[in-house]
Amino acid sequence: MKKEYRQSLNLITDILLVAITAWGSFQNGWFNLPNLVSWMGLIGVIGLAKKWQGNFIFNAIQNISAAIVAGRNRIFGDMFTSIYYLFTQIFGFQQWQHHKDESGELIVDEKTNWRLVGFAVLVGFFGLGTVSYFLGGVFIFWDAFNNATAIIAQYMQLVQRKRASWILWLITNLISLYIFLMQGVPQMAIMYFVFSLNACRGFINWKN
Repeated sequence: MKKEYRQSLNLITDILLVAITAWGSFQNGWFNLPNLVSWMGLIGVIGLAKKWQGNFIFNAIQNISAAIVAGRNRIFGDMFTSIYYLFTQIFGFQQWQHHKDESGELIVDEKTNWRLVGFAVLVGFFGLGTVSYFLGGVFIFWDAFNNATAIIAQYMQLVQRKRASWILWLITNLISLYIFLMQGVPQMAIMYFVFSLNACRGFINWKN
């Protein structure tokens, strides 16, 4: 995609994502924790899609807030995954800092071993599902699968800088949307809808 078209796509996507999030805030309230999670997450994922390293601080705030919201709703897989996200921010920041081209642009890896990715997701699924089951979690199957893909996507994106991470994020976000909608936390569901749109944009942007 030509640079001018990509810039137009980014601008239109940014406006759309902010508008959807703001609409959700008007519907579900501005001064609550889910709303803080959605706005911090919005800024963070927009930054990721644009390879902006400043996204890490906003994502860290979102990770802490999301862990609290997920824990309150007994979605334990999501809670533990948010904590994992927080720690990977540190390693991701260092990796991004040392893998840039002469213009300061993040160098993206466009190769992916999908067999290894599939195996890692399977291991994560059974591990998280077991923990969630013993803690009395809800939506155990979807929560475990969702967070297994999320853990691998986070590692692929922040540590390995792989373009294919956006595919896993799209899967993760769509499942999260369903879970939080069923749990009656609409602002979180809206956030994951926004994240899904951003994942499509991120995949387009992350091309060397």
